[in-house]
Amino acid sequence: MTIISLGRCIGSPAPCRRRILKQYIRTLRQSIRIGDKVKGFSSTARIDKTFDKFKVLFCGSDEFSVASLKAVYEARDLWESIDVVVPPEKEIGRGGKQHKSLDKYIPALKQYADHHALPTHSVPSEGIKSWTPPAPFDSINDSHILLTASFGHIIPSRLLKLFPENHKLNVHPSLLPKYRGAAPIQWTIANGDIKTGVSVQKLVKYSKGVDAGEILGSIGNIPVPKDATYNSFLPQLSNVGGDLLVDVLRQLRDGTAKSTPQDEGQITYAPKITHEIARIRWDEQSAEDIDRLHRGIQHQVTLWTPVLSTTAHFISLKPLNPSEYPSNLSNEVGIAYLEKYGKNRRLFVSCAQGSWLEVLEIQMAGKKVLEIKEWWNGLPKDVRDSGKIKLS
Repeated sequence: MTIISLGRCIGSPAPCRRRILKQYIRTLRQSIRIGDKVKGFSSTARIDKTFDKFKVLFCGSDEFSVASLKAVYEARDLWESIDVVVPPEKEIGRGGKQHKSLDKYIPALKQYADHHALPTHSVPSEGIKSWTPPAPFDSINDSHILLTASFGHIIPSRLLKLFPENHKLNVHPSLLPKYRGAAPIQWTIANGDIKTGVSVQKLVKYSKGVDAGEILGSIGNIPVPKDATYNSFLPQLSNVGGDLLVDVLRQLRDGTAKSTPQDEGQITYAPKITHEIARIRWDEQSAEDIDRLHRGIQHQVTLWTPVLSTTAHFISLKPLNPSEYPSNLSNEVGIAYLEKYGKNRRLFVSCAQGSWLEVLEIQMAGKKVLEIKEWWNGLPKDVRDSGKIKLS
């Protein structure tokens, strides 16, 4: 590095002195930034670039992510700009084979972003691995931050590397490390948990595990209502998540944020809800088990069971209290009985652990939803005459 001597200023004309002093100051500033040494001054500290507000790249899809984006959007002191990334729009079929129509699915997050004139970007149909983030997020900067909530895509390492270490966060609706994975709310309800929580964690590369990052903030001891469904419980957790995210962002901006590693001995998982998970196992699941699973996943997949070489989907059901158990019926597991109550018809199913379930509405594969009386009248005569049917 060139050493600038102030001795050269002595006896020099005034313009020369000013030029030499300016050159010295520029050299001194450069030296402070890169940790070099200047004659008469020594520094090994790097002065990091400071910023007052974040430039946010927010990735999400559904109502849970909308609540987080809304909380950040309303915290105007925290951000300079917000860009929103959503899954691609897609066409979804409605109606039976003879009257099938196509509707376009538009992510709730995109609708919110469009309403507030926030720039939106869609992940290409071939997936996020081929996606390039918009400027200025295609290069690293201390003010950039990546936020995700219910996005549905694993962020690839090459994208994570574009953000500073503590500036890539995810809002997760469970008290991590419990319920890592795609469906924490669903499994919270299905497993009968009485309390849950929300966490804000660092995003880490996939090889380290899903939802495995250090925790920057969490709120626990949130009661789960006894009759909670996914749709009824989602708003509460969504609002908690949004408020928590804003708190963490303020701490990051102010330099007070602290992270805590997850307890590896307490990990449990919340796998993606599949068609097979929705199959009722009559010899394993009690009526309460079936009801909790129904409340947790019905918004995604309806519970189903094989019957008469086809599939019956249970649209509406309820577990019976012991005082309501039909004493005149055999409790052979997986048998459904039709009972007459005046003009009404009720369908009872014997479940594991001696419990009973009442089915209120049924939909056969490819057919419309039916009440029990109408459904029963469409069954073969020998089944109707017997008053019972095997579900397996």
